[in-house]
Amino acid sequence: MSAVTPSDARPVILVVEDEPDERFLAAELLEETGFRVIEAETAERALAILNDRGDEVSVVFSDVRTPGPIGGFELARIIGVTWPRVRVLLTSGDAGDQPSDLRVSATFIPKPWRAADILAWVEEAAGRTDGSTSGPDVIGSPLRGN
Repeated sequence: MSAVTPSDARPVILVVEDEPDERFLAAELLEETGFRVIEAETAERALAILNDRGDEVSVVFSDVRTPGPIGGFELARIIGVTWPRVRVLLTSGDAGDQPSDLRVSATFIPKPWRAADILAWVEEAAGRTDGSTSGPDVIGSPLRGN
């Protein structure tokens, strides 16, 4: 996990994943691309981080299945209400987790995800592109008719 300093203007991405290897992979991918990354193993820990540093976080990239009473879909709902400017990207390798389960505006990408898809979406969500790159469709977007 990177140290975050107030003078560092790079966007902050909060990665929520209980599998250490997958969390490490996502964090490394994002750090190598110039983002600051904060890691959390559970949704509860992610909420604690957001309570302390929500003004710094631009994007939350979370697995749908996290240990504890709060999962990724509920985390996305809480973020949407409490920190509406924070963009949420959810991922899952479980075929039972469907984008239709998401009732808030967030993005869902199934596992295994491609690094290029994650980077394109996160860069756009964090405001680092001119909009010429398009990431995956946003679930709940009026353009998709959800």
